[in-house]
Amino acid sequence: MLHVAFGAVSLVTAALAIAAPKGRRLHRLAGKLYVLSMAVVFASAVWLSLATNDLFLMTVAIFSFYMVLSGYRALYLKKPSASLDPRYRVGALDKGAAQFTMIACSAMATYGGVYWYTEPMAPVLVVLGTVGSLMAFFDLKRFRSPPKNPRAWFFTHMTRMLGGTIASVTAFLVNTGDMVPPLARWLAPTLIGTAAIILWVAYYKRKFSGGAAPETVADVRLFEMPDEDEEDAI
Repeated sequence: MLHVAFGAVSLVTAALAIAAPKGRRLHRLAGKLYVLSMAVVFASAVWLSLATNDLFLMTVAIFSFYMVLSGYRALYLKKPSASLDPRYRVGALDKGAAQFTMIACSAMATYGGVYWYTEPMAPVLVVLGTVGSLMAFFDLKRFRSPPKNPRAWFFTHMTRMLGGTIASVTAFLVNTGDMVPPLARWLAPTLIGTAAIILWVAYYKRKFSGGAAPETVADVRLFEMPDEDEEDAI
């Protein structure tokens, strides 16, 4: 099945991107393959959820892919106001994805709240729907008023990509991990992943506390901003 095959690819490429030195060729290649595979997973999950009326699958698909997409776009949006190149500015893709996610996740959370006592997946719909809609809402605010911290893009990229991976692992365990206790399937990826994100963010904040730039700390050379002369020539 296409969905399962690309789901496996996404988990493998996510693991490679996490393990590889940040900004190096393997990290960049694995990250791109991860985003592409997650796009296929998202499309197939939406189709399957509509065909089987599976709201859980729909919610996880929207939630996880938006995290991955917004995390990937954070690499381009380092200094959106400083570039004339549309690739490096907030555009229709960013705003449209955030608006769609906010509306869809709000609807999922509302549905879960209305059918709390009759829908087995209601708590999941409410939690993921609420988190997803708030995340998209604050992204839309950030697009209008970019953060002043010049390193904000780095942490957005890292936490969103890892968050999308956590959601994908959770969905994988819930659907295939019959040997794992139900509570562990739901909670283990989030608990372990969240702890890892907190520690990793703290690690880089300590690195940045001395005034170092992300490019020097993590060798982040994923997308170079064109210099002012190049921009003037566009």
